[in-house]
Amino acid sequence: MGVLPSGTVTFLLTDIEDSSTKWEQKPGEMREALAIHDALVAQAIAAESGTIVKHMGDGCWAAFDAAPAAARAAVDIQQRLQREPTEVRALLRVRIGLHTGTVEPTDGDYFGPVPNRSARVSDLANGGQIVCSAATAGLLSGFELHSEGEHLLRGIGVEQIFLLHADGVEPDLRPLRRVARPTNLPRVPTSFLGRDNDVQRAIALLDGHSSVVTMLGPGGVGKTRLAIEVGEAIAAAKNKAVQFCDLAPVGDAEAVVASIADQVGARQQAGMDLLESIYDYVSERQLLLIFDNCEHVVDVVASIVDRLADADGVTILATSRSALGVHGEQLMSVQPLAPATAGVELFVSRAKQHDVTFELTDANEAAVREIAERLDGIPLAIELAAARIRLMTPEELVGGLDDRFRLLGGSGQRNGRDALRETVQWSYQMLSPQEAAVFIRMSVFAGGASLPMIAAVCTGDAAVGPDDIPDVVLGLVDKSMVVSSVENGVRRFSLLETMRSFGDEELAAANMRSTYRRRHTDQMLALAHRENDRLFTPAEPDAWRVLDQEWDNLRVAFDSYQDGQNADDQDADASAELVVSLAWYASFAMRSELFTWASELLDAGRMEGRPAFTDLCGIAALGEYLTVSGRVTERAEAGLAANSSDPGGFCRLALAVVFLNSTFTREASEELTATWLESPTSIGSRLWAEGLRTLHLFTYGLTEEAKTHAAATARIAEKTGSISANALASWTQGMVMAQIDIDAALDIWTDGLEWPHSMQRYHLVAPVIDGLILHFSVERAEPSDALRHCRDAVQEALDQHYYVGVSHLFGVTAIALARSGDAKTGAKLVGSMIANGHQPRSNARRALVAALGDAVDGYQAAGSMLSVSQAGRIAVTALDAALVRIAESA
Repeated sequence: MGVLPSGTVTFLLTDIEDSSTKWEQKPGEMREALAIHDALVAQAIAAESGTIVKHMGDGCWAAFDAAPAAARAAVDIQQRLQREPTEVRALLRVRIGLHTGTVEPTDGDYFGPVPNRSARVSDLANGGQIVCSAATAGLLSGFELHSEGEHLLRGIGVEQIFLLHADGVEPDLRPLRRVARPTNLPRVPTSFLGRDNDVQRAIALLDGHSSVVTMLGPGGVGKTRLAIEVGEAIAAAKNKAVQFCDLAPVGDAEAVVASIADQVGARQQAGMDLLESIYDYVSERQLLLIFDNCEHVVDVVASIVDRLADADGVTILATSRSALGVHGEQLMSVQPLAPATAGVELFVSRAKQHDVTFELTDANEAAVREIAERLDGIPLAIELAAARIRLMTPEELVGGLDDRFRLLGGSGQRNGRDALRETVQWSYQMLSPQEAAVFIRMSVFAGGASLPMIAAVCTGDAAVGPDDIPDVVLGLVDKSMVVSSVENGVRRFSLLETMRSFGDEELAAANMRSTYRRRHTDQMLALAHRENDRLFTPAEPDAWRVLDQEWDNLRVAFDSYQDGQNADDQDADASAELVVSLAWYASFAMRSELFTWASELLDAGRMEGRPAFTDLCGIAALGEYLTVSGRVTERAEAGLAANSSDPGGFCRLALAVVFLNSTFTREASEELTATWLESPTSIGSRLWAEGLRTLHLFTYGLTEEAKTHAAATARIAEKTGSISANALASWTQGMVMAQIDIDAALDIWTDGLEWPHSMQRYHLVAPVIDGLILHFSVERAEPSDALRHCRDAVQEALDQHYYVGVSHLFGVTAIALARSGDAKTGAKLVGSMIANGHQPRSNARRALVAALGDAVDGYQAAGSMLSVSQAGRIAVTALDAALVRIAESA
């Protein structure tokens, strides 16, 4: 080790992907491969005058005075690795991260936010990739850098991330790990025209005294597009998170709250209804909420906005055709574009998209201006007209506007609505019979659909066959009747709300609404079955993607089964079947809305005695567990009483997590986990049966028997190749190893986190593994490392609004705080934990008693008055303070 650089330092971190598994499978080969890694990394670092800070597990941490030198060393490492023999390369898939900051070494090491951020940046890379932060990228002139957008660094915040490419380094095309955006604003492919002043006007209103601004205007005037632009501007300029909630797909007022919770990331919490849970989530966050398309559910949106507007740091921007009527609401009228200027500019821009040869000329300018004027400057109407430019000249378009348009002279909101309606009607009438049929049938979709789903739902008669759909949909897109977008690499097609409303009216007028809604509902049920079958396979990430994208459609399907016209026994069974088919996905992806659906079915009193009753009881019980409800055992035991075989395994899963994580009832846990293994009927049930049996045996020190069940989860993981199965297998294998070698167990769990972290949605197994890592490392790690790890885990669980996970972390956090001299806060956290239905492990109590003696009970009593969220924020503050104290004393 040489002299560590100071001042502006660039850190380089390497790590071997999936190394623990490779050590388990091929220890001899890994020993030789690691020696090769260490040697060539050292050579590359030395060649660029870098300094090795230390070796960490199966990786290396180095420091450089200059960012280009660190980048050249990173490229050199990957080039050297790729020249190794095939068998060595298979073992050495190395991820490399680079980050630059100002830092001073202390006692031969680095501490503080710069090395912490460096580690989080490197965590994003897959084996074979080199990633760097924006701070480093700005110093790398002449290197090939590809922006990967903004990513959330666990426990730290958002960072712009770049991939570094170089000749001689075979590119790894996998997406970066733990992808996240600080906003969920829709990506809009078209240019934004004629509204710059409106953007500034909206921002000024949001910066004013009111926390609620509602943009008012007729359909098609551009409210949604303007709101997205305002959101982008605020996110960029004010370092504020923006959450966009599209309410157009939500037809049922009762589903509005659930839809908003899902779109912002809020989960229902103990003792709160869902609206209060959303309020809890947004409280104390710097957040702009955009509620788009409110007019059809304006009353329920008004009640939601009225509650959320009281939250500190939250501002709300709504788009609607009518005011919400809430206290302090500021109204902003969104006017049509000025026809002679912005209207003409919009027509020309959109016309060029359909015909690249189109130009505005002296000859056609008058006709273009007349089109914009007759359409009263309504952007959607102008875009529909421009879509016809390949069929008609501007002069012919003017001629095609019939006498109804000629009677709509002037401007204003009334005429704007009439002009849009007439333009949509005109555009619809100009469609071919096949296009018109598919267009109105597509109105049954909520939030869009893929091409195969459109083919499945919108055909079924002599007019349109499945083979016709690609060309028909392409024609609708070309005519701007349907919007095309790409989400996660898949193209989807949707109707703007104005178009969807028109299509629904036409579908009803043709007496086909119930037919195609039923086709939609049946296809959603088939999709749920199909994707459920793919969950425990290598295709699990794609199944998650599909279910995530189709969630609005699945919600509509569930509501359709429940509405008055379809409330027969057959539909009751179908709705239950839909819920059960989605249960494993919802459990791992933590989609709490599904648990509410199960409870709604049970509470309606129609499911008792029906085939899915037991599964529904178990699914509802899991939801009760996540809200720390006392009804967990009631729900689960009712299901087992009806069918002791527990076909889905959900009832036993709910009881097992209570026995093992909350009440520590050894006898009940023994009987339950042993019995469960006798009759699991699905892969999900088998996995959890083996996994929770391992946890039971591990908890009570029965290591040899635990090995058998840990091995069973590993066999399932190997056979299925699923992310969730591999994550659970890592969890169980680490438990067995912990009885033999804690360091090896920690390595297994750390590598095991790569499985859930590879999913784009928060995965239940990530906090499960994190909890065990903390439990075993908190007393052994350096105090600063223990504090930092606890802080990261608590902050992430708070960010994810996963309060059950937060509460479970208070025990280990109390130990870390006690070690750093703040046992009083630790005792308060344990008091909150117990009051909220969870039990700390015995080592937490020992650490607190050792520090506080008999006074511990008083501090715990004080903590019992704290909610989980209150205690969580106190924990983060105390952990930060403890880290500062350690840094200052170094």
